[in-house]
Amino acid sequence: DKPDPHHHLWFEKPQAGASNGQKAETRDIGVKLEESKKNFVIFWGSQSGTAEGLANRLARDCRRRFGLDVLVADLSDYEPSSISNISNTKIAVFIVSTYGEGDPSDNATQFLSWIESTKTTQLAKLRYAAFGLGNSKYKFYNRVVDVVVDALDKFGATALMPTGKADDANGTTDEDFMEWKQGLFALMKGNLGYEERPEKYEPLYRVVEDTSLDIIDLHIGEPIQPRGKKNVAAVSSIQALPVKSAKKLLSTIDRNCLHLELDTSEFPELKYKTGDHLAVWPSNPTGELERLVRVLGIQDRLETPLLISSLDPSVQVKHPSPTTWSALFQHYLEICALVPRDTVLALAQFAPSTSSKAKLLEIGHDKDTYHAYCSQNHITLGRLLENVSSAAESWSNLPLSFILESLPSLSPRYYSISSSSVVSPKQISITVATTSEPSPNCTIPIPGLTTDYLLAIESNNSTATSSLTPNPQPQPQYNLSGPNSLLHNGKKLYAHIRKSKFRLPTQPKTPIIMIASGSGIAPFRGFLAERARLSSMGREIGRSLLFFGCRSLEDMLYGDELRDLQSGSGNGNENMEVMTAFSRTERGKGGGKMYVQDRLEEREEEVVRLLVEEGAYFYICGSASMARDVAGRLGECLRRSLDWDEDKLRSWSEGMRRGKRWQEDVWG
Repeated sequence: DKPDPHHHLWFEKPQAGASNGQKAETRDIGVKLEESKKNFVIFWGSQSGTAEGLANRLARDCRRRFGLDVLVADLSDYEPSSISNISNTKIAVFIVSTYGEGDPSDNATQFLSWIESTKTTQLAKLRYAAFGLGNSKYKFYNRVVDVVVDALDKFGATALMPTGKADDANGTTDEDFMEWKQGLFALMKGNLGYEERPEKYEPLYRVVEDTSLDIIDLHIGEPIQPRGKKNVAAVSSIQALPVKSAKKLLSTIDRNCLHLELDTSEFPELKYKTGDHLAVWPSNPTGELERLVRVLGIQDRLETPLLISSLDPSVQVKHPSPTTWSALFQHYLEICALVPRDTVLALAQFAPSTSSKAKLLEIGHDKDTYHAYCSQNHITLGRLLENVSSAAESWSNLPLSFILESLPSLSPRYYSISSSSVVSPKQISITVATTSEPSPNCTIPIPGLTTDYLLAIESNNSTATSSLTPNPQPQPQYNLSGPNSLLHNGKKLYAHIRKSKFRLPTQPKTPIIMIASGSGIAPFRGFLAERARLSSMGREIGRSLLFFGCRSLEDMLYGDELRDLQSGSGNGNENMEVMTAFSRTERGKGGGKMYVQDRLEEREEEVVRLLVEEGAYFYICGSASMARDVAGRLGECLRRSLDWDEDKLRSWSEGMRRGKRWQEDVWG
């Protein structure tokens, strides 16, 4: 085991051990605010880290503009009912995300469960503001913040301002937040009587270089297992899993898909079920690290041990410590993240010259100018600092704490597992879409951090004959060896398993209808493989219909495998059927492109019968816009076939979801 880097504290302060009678950290938020003498708390509920990042940015701006000491609180760290103990002299802000089928983030699940079920709570003393993060392409857009606000109001809390909502469908989460934040600050200056002061940066962290520490004491890049979270979804330990194989599935150039198989044989504690997710922990590309290090002028301090501590006793350090800048920039911080507009403006105070300051203010002052700049530039922190300053200028005066506060922590990316735990209990496969095409809001391709990391692993593991196509785009270079060469030059990667609600029916004879587009085929590959195996063992298998949308036959993932399963040569059965919709080469009945919802409508009679009479489960995996279109078309089929009105359809749909017979695994 790795030695405890804080072992020396036993000798410096032996009374500070575990049995010193220290008071346990309170889970009563009212008590915490009184103990820490804070009048402002920002609660966050975050799945991917975005809401947490916004909460920390809001706290930073409150300190900078009003001199406020703010408590940033993970919702899972406090008993939900204790919000009733927050006095009316204090203000609470809730920043919460919605994902999936209107689900709360893992760390907000207990809070939402409590607030939806409690009957007697009184919150007359609570003054609050709320901001939600969601995507209008999803059916339950910003449901979580709506549930929270409705409940707070019902129990007598006072809303200080209208609820803000971010819509990631338009890529405007940051702008939506900034607009809401300006409204909050106007309220604070006006009705709430806070006095604004000249903006002044006050560091949140103390960063000390300590050359006395040995490398064995340091966090050098291994992912840190989350600890102390209450009621989060079950996740496994993070392990370095051997990459058994990595290959491209298509021969196309601009768009492709990777198939990776990971071996868990060495880790008997790692168990998954068909439909679960695999979280992959990437590292940052070396070119981006070198750029940031160069522009900050810390080339000679990259490996110097750092101790990071909080200057505010109520604030926990979110970064591993002790560590090095090399480890932070390579493994622990999102140095490839887009720099938000308010951070662009905040950077201006540290600019090395009047010209670089003017450029930052010009980029960040106006949202249209900022978005125009972002559409033509991939603005990571290193690229932005490089672009606005001359080669002779150095950003060595940029406070180290500001860098740590501004860059989000590097988080894992989640992929639907595409194997079956019945067929391959010790071998996990994932299916990862890759593209070099520009996004809708940008004229240049923005590389995906984890997809490029996995592409580098595939390229490193493949031979000249196994790689289908060379990539026309120059690919970022990664340190595939990992910390202390633990990843064996791309032969392993760090990952963990997260349990999912996306599950096959308990009874194999129950019919299922699956709708997939592109890499959304992943969980259904596992579903079909599992049913084929059960069929080969003599189990009765229900009707299994897969509607699979691709651009063309050449873009069809796992085509041969699906045909084998359908024909029975892959131990399939006659109850399995795959229907494809090729949007670029086929036409629907109206002459437009052929999509999965068109194929679904062609099988209207059978689909309606399976769902209404035979209790079929209905699954969708793919883009949120596809899921919305499919749901709309299915509704038309049901109304037409059964003469249902809108109320009957809504009641049926809600019952399907409550009974877990309608499940979605969708994204952006």
